[in-house]
Amino acid sequence: MRVARYVEMSSRSRRRKAIAAQPDKATVKSAGLSIPMIALLFAIAVLLFYAVPLFDSAASIQWDAADYHYTAQKYFSDELRAGHLPFWTPYLFSGMPFLADPQVGAWYPLNWPFFLIGITPRAIEWETALHCFIAAFGAFLFARDLFRSRWAGVFCGAFYALSGFFAGHSSHTGIFQTAAVFPWLLWAGLRAVHSLRWLPAAAIVAGSMVLIGHFQTALYALCAFALLVAVDSVKERRPVRNVAFVLGTVAVGCAVLPAAMTLPGLEFTSQTERSTVSYSQSANAVLAPGALLTMLSPDHYHAPEGNYSGPQDITQFYLYQGILLLPLALVGLTVARVRWLALALIVSATWYAFGPSGGLYSLLSRLPGLRSVRSPIHDWFIVAWGLALLAAAGVSALRARFTSRWLPFALLAVVMGDLWYWNMDHNRLAYARASFESLYGSLEQRFAEVVAGSGAAGPLARVWAPADSPAFGPLNGALDSRIEVTYGYNPLFLRRYARYMQASRTNPRLLDSLAVTAKLDVPHGRFFPNPAALPRLSVPQSVATAAGAEDSARQIALLDPSRQGVVEGRPAIPANGPATIQLTHYQGDFYRAHYQASLATLVRLSVPYYPGWRAEIDGQPQPLLPVDLALMGVIVPAGDHDLVFRYHSDWFAAGALVSLIAWIAVIAWAVSSFRGRVTESQ
Repeated sequence: MRVARYVEMSSRSRRRKAIAAQPDKATVKSAGLSIPMIALLFAIAVLLFYAVPLFDSAASIQWDAADYHYTAQKYFSDELRAGHLPFWTPYLFSGMPFLADPQVGAWYPLNWPFFLIGITPRAIEWETALHCFIAAFGAFLFARDLFRSRWAGVFCGAFYALSGFFAGHSSHTGIFQTAAVFPWLLWAGLRAVHSLRWLPAAAIVAGSMVLIGHFQTALYALCAFALLVAVDSVKERRPVRNVAFVLGTVAVGCAVLPAAMTLPGLEFTSQTERSTVSYSQSANAVLAPGALLTMLSPDHYHAPEGNYSGPQDITQFYLYQGILLLPLALVGLTVARVRWLALALIVSATWYAFGPSGGLYSLLSRLPGLRSVRSPIHDWFIVAWGLALLAAAGVSALRARFTSRWLPFALLAVVMGDLWYWNMDHNRLAYARASFESLYGSLEQRFAEVVAGSGAAGPLARVWAPADSPAFGPLNGALDSRIEVTYGYNPLFLRRYARYMQASRTNPRLLDSLAVTAKLDVPHGRFFPNPAALPRLSVPQSVATAAGAEDSARQIALLDPSRQGVVEGRPAIPANGPATIQLTHYQGDFYRAHYQASLATLVRLSVPYYPGWRAEIDGQPQPLLPVDLALMGVIVPAGDHDLVFRYHSDWFAAGALVSLIAWIAVIAWAVSSFRGRVTESQ
């Protein structure tokens, strides 16, 4: 009998804890609205908030949304719908591993409906609006659970999702999406601390957040999540086992669910300059103290007006969350339930955002991962989240003090109207006040027409310009116009190629080795042909040897590529060739040629050297070598043979297999957990 009574009491205790982890049923009933109805109202509010950029033809995406995200997503969508996965693209930087770039967001589940329908500039705006809704509803769910109040959830969602951080980063699709998913990670994670049934949900959210592809923002979000769970576990005396399970599951989810993206991405990053640089004592976007004034005076730097006068990069330093935010947050500090959770996030994220001068940034940047991020102000969404929580707590405190049923409606009307005016209607950061065609489309079309008229278009043509330019349309518009160029817009670019292009400034003959067929005269806006351009497959008269990349960089400074090449890891070839080569097939990531050579000969391919490229002679694999620092080549045997170069990602297949198994396992785990909950409730 004692055992039975003990089991019954334990069961009751578990049920009480489970009920405490769920939203207050009485609050739900008194609110008069179901969760689906609240979701619908949030969706309507977001549609009204984004009505102009979504439906007005005289509004457009701008800056990075147009220059990078639109062009990359459109290219991937077009290739996908044509039945091809573009692991390599020849159209930027003379060729680069396209799908290895995490910022494309190719495998993020919520992007796929847009990819399958087709990417347009308006589709990017719909992605933004969708993630505004995701941010608002995720914040609502978290605050509802925390405060057991739907009104608190509504205010938290409004203050967070419509904040100045999201307005300022409307053109940074990856940052916007990651910050939008952040509340869902906190919601699922804290529920998992209460009940381990939520572990698979936390893993799914964490893995999806990484799949968005903005590594820096995802890293900040995960650090904030770990901090919040730690503070909550100490404050509420959570079971250590549950906390460990949650943190471990989220870490594993981040590692295995996005492996199809992260494994090729790590290889790509290892070949870029980012992998060799530590930002412990330097950063390119730190919090300026004056930017804090935009929390009270949104026009302090005149960012909404368009006459910006603040620190460099207009998108980073607009922090307005409404005129009522700080007063309500001060009231919210009186609510013990949320005070330390919010302050832990606000204080740590603000301290970090000050960069090296603050000290915390330099300390944390010595850790793995954090040493490779350089924009501490990007963590402001964590501060915005903490302030939104405090403001929601303030609303709850006022509702407890004043019994007027109209008070929350009045406060919400002021908040929504204020945020709509400053963070959307009156804010040029949120969208461009002109059509995409007038800002980008007409320039891109004109650029393509000029290239075609100059004879610089077509297969194996490659255009050089000193740098990407908005005069060409979107900075990565070459992806859309299918024009092969030597430049591009991306913070990640191959380290060897960057040094090669830098050397070409003082030794322009290197552009001949790069097979540049036309050059752009920027001051006069015209192209002129480059008759000295070497073919994509060429045979230098002699080949010098280099001990490594540094030695190659030194030698190419004076190199005449029409006469000589520089190879790493092989002896010099004083007399290379003679040989004749005929290219018979070319398709971006594939070259087939037929050659005749009297001696063993180095054949140079004018494509950036990168792991995953392979060479075959009559179907037999041959080792690829770095040539002229940034290009690649192969030593071919004498005789009459077929030569093939092809690109195949080294890590995608392994990553895709890991991801597939992990997704199947976590979905099965989630279904099993859900079924177990339904069975217990019955």
